[in-house]
Amino acid sequence: MRPGDRVAVVTPSGPVDADRLARGAALLEELGFRVSLPEPAASWRIFAARDDQRRAQLLAAFADPEVRAVWCARGGYGIARFLPEIEPAWLRRHAKLCIGFSDATALLQLMVQHARVAALHGPMVAMDLVAQRDAGTVDHLLEILGGSAAWRVPVPRTIVAGTAEGPVYGGCLTVLASLAGTPLEPRFAGGIALLEDVAERPLRRIDRMLVQLRQSRVLDDVRGILFGSLPDCGPADDLCDAIADCLGGLGVPIGFGAPVGHGPVHYAVPLGVAARLRIEAGGSAGVEGGVLQGLEPLVA
Repeated sequence: MRPGDRVAVVTPSGPVDADRLARGAALLEELGFRVSLPEPAASWRIFAARDDQRRAQLLAAFADPEVRAVWCARGGYGIARFLPEIEPAWLRRHAKLCIGFSDATALLQLMVQHARVAALHGPMVAMDLVAQRDAGTVDHLLEILGGSAAWRVPVPRTIVAGTAEGPVYGGCLTVLASLAGTPLEPRFAGGIALLEDVAERPLRRIDRMLVQLRQSRVLDDVRGILFGSLPDCGPADDLCDAIADCLGGLGVPIGFGAPVGHGPVHYAVPLGVAARLRIEAGGSAGVEGGVLQGLEPLVA
């Protein structure tokens, strides 16, 4: 993406606060992008609109030849309700950059592992994009969008030391666990699993989802695993103990506490393109724990 490119903002999940959407769109325009906002629609139940309306809006954004990127406004819940109706082959024919996280994990999963189109796990327009400018991570996001492969995300804590290379897959742990056993089931073979979440307390919820991923065999042949900081999911030491107990037997490097996804600092991470995960022995603070770094540019 370059300044002057058009961005279509979509609302495929929960209702969107109009003021926050306006502030996020204004930041995108300040950064030089042309922004198309969705037509107003009446919210339905806990969603931004009815399933068919949200699906049509999303498909229209991908089909528009003037749009360079499709950027989710916020998460919540709802994308998985209509994703089985979208053909991966159609998405591949209309390939565009797609940006989001949280509930958008389901859409990114469809794109990366089924349509074979790279995507970006990153801040959303009406959720945390403006806050990330204050956190200093917007420049990181723009570098990735501009085609840089020289991005880095620190990994503060070591669970299992080691180095792994491969495409990054994943996103929100809750969404990924909910997709196990469905046509959109995640597969991490040959890649690095990115797992992050928020407010999943008590600790048994995290433990249960990790066991579900392990027992459903979606983690078979994974090369490395990177966890976010899991804010409001319990004490970090307890979380690391649970992760080591549930996944340590996989024999792959595992890092914890990366500033990705939910949390006050959110570094964007390309999905579906190669990266290197290096987890240092004994790392417990700062970059000494390790780093996730890009090896090739994000190209959709």
